[in-house]
Amino acid sequence: MRYNKRLQFVDDKLVKQQEVYPVNVTSMGVKAQNLVFGSVKQGRIAVRFQNRVNVRSGYMVIDGDNFKIENSTYTDRTSTIYGVEYRGRL
Repeated sequence: MRYNKRLQFVDDKLVKQQEVYPVNVTSMGVKAQNLVFGSVKQGRIAVRFQNRVNVRSGYMVIDGDNFKIENSTYTDRTSTIYGVEYRGRL
């Protein structure tokens, strides 16, 4: 799995953490969205981290694109955050 995108967390119009995380970003298909959320929205993504990251709400910027955090799952080693494209102003 390639971690070729860069992510920063944003909360209340300020950069929450100055740290930039390498992430793997994939768009979610219809079946995956129905399994995780029970509904389908355009522009949903799954963001996978190499290490565990504890963020449950807010916004994220991935290579200049804005996303709102909708859900997150954690294991003992990794994190996956689900987001939807956000067209508003951060």
